[in-house]
Amino acid sequence: MSIVKYHHHGREVSVIEELKGKHRDNCLCHSNCVWFKPGTPEGNCPVANLLYAVCIEAGITAPIYECPLYREE
Repeated sequence: MSIVKYHHHGREVSVIEELKGKHRDNCLCHSNCVWFKPGTPEGNCPVANLLYAVCIEAGITAPIYECPLYREE
């Protein structure tokens, strides 16, 4: 397992090289949830917004594996 560093959201972060950029592949939000609409006029999911704010504040990336609001398009 190789750990690499790169800049994400203005910070240097560490990541397992094989997992870099894979969070969307493992995220329930990115699996056609009707509530996930980042950057749209109708607004985005409140859970996704909250997690994104935490990720920006802490300098982390986190996929959602379980969610009570998930509903497939």
